[in-house]
Order: sequence, then structure tokens, then C-alpha cells
Amino acid sequence: MLLDIQTHPNKALRHKCHNVKNVLDPTVQEFIGDLKETMLKKDGVGLAARQVGHDEHIFVVNFGGKIQTFINAKFILKSFKQVEFEEGCLSVPDVYGMVKRPQTIIIKYYTEQGQLRIRKINGLEARVIQHEYDHNRGILFIDKVFQYVSGEELLNAK
Repeated sequence: MLLDIQTHPNKALRHKCHNVKNVLDPTVQEFIGDLKETMLKKDGVGLAARQVGHDEHIFVVNFGGKIQTFINAKFILKSFKQVEFEEGCLSVPDVYGMVKRPQTIIIKYYTEQGQLRIRKINGLEARVIQHEYDHNRGILFIDKVFQYVSGEELLNAK
């Protein structure tokens, strides 16, 4: 089922999510499927539960054609080295900005099959994961941006 994406300035985007108690619960599994479907239909590279009005600490990312699910994710380590890169968001349409984020992360999470994973992730994939993780903490990329402009401003720039 296609889910409605909440957009800024909706106050629900600022709420924190709670951890999932039973990853294998059929309701949770159905929600994960809906989250994936919505991300793909909306051409997103990631989508967090908070963006669709849910309180579960779940997000999905689509990297290299492989969709991954992160449940109850927690960062174990973030590198001191940070990289600045332009970000955008389905919840803040037509706005883009430069955001500095750690280049490398080590993250602990559960898969949708309930398996605990610990992974070291670099580069753009690490950025996408941090962006989605922030959503479930009530943080938007525009809170971290150096400078942002609307898509229309970019098109009209000379």
C-alpha cells in the first residue's frame, strides 16, 4: 500500500520514534513492505517511518538496486572525517542544501528477518543511512544545512 509522505513544516516530522519490540510481527512486516513500495514509487533512495507518520524506528534505503531495512538502528561509531555533499528530501520537496556528515559509520541494527547486524559503511551509502536515521530522531537535513535553496531558485540561477 502506498503511504502518504509528511512534508515540512508538519510537526509530526519532529517527533522521535520508539524501538520496535517484535520485528517479526505481521503488522511490522506489512509496514516494511509498504515503506519499500512507497520509497520506490516516489523515487526516493531512502524513507523513514517518521516520514509517513509512523513511530517505529525503521527505515529503508535503496542502494545499488538493493533495498535494505534498518530496524532499531544505533551508531556505534562515526568517523571524525566529514564530507560535504548536497542533499534533498521527499519530506522537504524542491529544497536542496549542502550538509556535512561523517564519511564512515559503524551501525548496529536488525534486519527485517530479525537478524542483528553490525556493519561498517562508507561514502554515499553512509550519508543516506545517516539522513534516514535522523528522520526517526525528528531531525531534518535542513537543520544541518550550510546553505539551501529551492529547486526553483536553482533553475532560475544565471
